[in-house]
Amino acid sequence: MLSLLTVVSVGFNVAPRAAVLSASPSAARNADASMLFGFLKKKAPATVSVVPAGAVKAASAAGVANPTVSTKLLNACGLDDPKKVVVIEDLFKSAGATVTASDGEVIVEGVVAPTPGSEITKEDVLKAQQSWSNAITSISKVCLEEKDFIAAAGYCAGELYGYGHTNVLFKPTKAAEYPFRPTAEEAMSYFVGGAVVENGYDEDAGFAINGGKGWKSVKFTNHQIDLNGPVAIAMGSYIFTCATTGDEVRVEYTFGYKRCADGKPRIFLHHSSVPFSTGAAAPAKEVKKVALAGSK
Repeated sequence: MLSLLTVVSVGFNVAPRAAVLSASPSAARNADASMLFGFLKKKAPATVSVVPAGAVKAASAAGVANPTVSTKLLNACGLDDPKKVVVIEDLFKSAGATVTASDGEVIVEGVVAPTPGSEITKEDVLKAQQSWSNAITSISKVCLEEKDFIAAAGYCAGELYGYGHTNVLFKPTKAAEYPFRPTAEEAMSYFVGGAVVENGYDEDAGFAINGGKGWKSVKFTNHQIDLNGPVAIAMGSYIFTCATTGDEVRVEYTFGYKRCADGKPRIFLHHSSVPFSTGAAAPAKEVKKVALAGSK
């Protein structure tokens, strides 16, 4: 029922970008996103508007001024999701109303962790990998459009990674001084850049935005997928295509997925590295260790 809604970011001097709201409950997702947003210097958009699909154009064409009704009010009334949809539709049809979601909620189209049964299947792993690819290209696109890519990255990280649910073993590709990222704060530093995250690392240029150049596509090729009930491991290589130059970069990965309490398999293991080169070895550098609590 909720898939009938679109989510439109507001507060920017650009045309709003629509994305489909998944039918899964949003409480856990919002908690994850909020946890990640707490580490950011640049805050998420003040509000996002939620209206029935197709209604935005209709209201614009009619020149309707849109009053707002907070979803917090609907929640306080004890309405379930189907009834909220009915209320939203009635409000919009009668008065061109726009119903706003809680502050900072951002939905990125095509980035939703699958919800498997008791065991994670190969199909679940493939869906998770497709969502990860969509996350990277979506964050890049938002950045190139000069919109709030930090908020988009926060949503994607909360949806796809296990921070806040389980320990996460994350060894990024382009991380030398701080090669391991056990906290959500450190992961966000890596993906969006250390300069825009509280306590971010100087070595992080923002992998998800390719240092500002963006990524046009990410293609997974699995060497093997091993299924172990509520846990699955995938190993292989992915090819990243630069959105600016068209250059391709091949990287090798190991991803581990673990089913969390909300039923979604999220990444608890992510090791990524460039293929081995026969060239001279780089000089050894001191690896700075970071406590699991995130102290530096």
